[in-house]
Amino acid sequence: MTPTEAIPLLIVVLLMISIGGSDVQEMSVTFQGDHDIESLADVHVVAGGATTVPENATVDGNVYVIGGTTDIDGTVDGDVTLLAGNLSVNDGATVTGTLQTYSGSATVSSDASVGQISQFEPPTRSSSPAQRVVGFLLRFLVLGAFGWWLVERHPLVIENVGAAITEHALVNAVVGSLGATTLLVLFVYMAFTLILLPVAIVGLIVEFFIVLYGQAVFGYLIGTRLPIERDGVATLAGIAAFLLVLELLGFVPYLGGIAQLVVAVVGFGAVLNTYFGLQRFEPVTISRGT
Repeated sequence: MTPTEAIPLLIVVLLMISIGGSDVQEMSVTFQGDHDIESLADVHVVAGGATTVPENATVDGNVYVIGGTTDIDGTVDGDVTLLAGNLSVNDGATVTGTLQTYSGSATVSSDASVGQISQFEPPTRSSSPAQRVVGFLLRFLVLGAFGWWLVERHPLVIENVGAAITEHALVNAVVGSLGATTLLVLFVYMAFTLILLPVAIVGLIVEFFIVLYGQAVFGYLIGTRLPIERDGVATLAGIAAFLLVLELLGFVPYLGGIAQLVVAVVGFGAVLNTYFGLQRFEPVTISRGT
């Protein structure tokens, strides 16, 4: 699952937690890799990778699955909510609360024990090629319009972010990963306080916007290398090519997800380092005195 897909679903999870009135002190989120959960502090969110509740292990708290694959072989002493991804409650597993399915794929063994099963049935969704094309076109329209506006109205802004990406990719990756993670943790903890919930949601929306900003700049950089004279048209073509590459990476197990994440954090860091493109980024250098 890409960050652009995970952040909106994470906002939904925060709203569900807040509306439920749970007293949440600690929350963990997994995006990539394989993980075993043997204990939980209140809430765990699976956004990607493969997560397992091992056999004979008991997890105290609620589990939210918004991506990746989750296998429950042991006990979850709480509720399990599936918003996207794949969930399996296997033989001998126990969920003491409610298994709520909104979307995604859920498999519950006949030998598993579940307190209650509830399934939300939205309008029928199809994973047909036509639907994927429509989703691709919607993303292209949003990013394309934003990229076109930047190139036509604020070319220096997008040039500054693009220069930071091409000239200081490693620095941006470090800043982006630290910045995105820190902000994500901050907003998640803020959401546990009812008064700060609106601030947390706005913050997550801004973080989502920064990810989109970085993607638009990657498209712009690809466009500058195409034999197209008009900058706006070149940017549109570059964004289309960039989104196509992201779509293809999604079919590559593990490495594709890692590549998508690297692209996101590099763009995120470049936007932060240039103050949203308002100034050129030059890393601080330390000179040795004689």
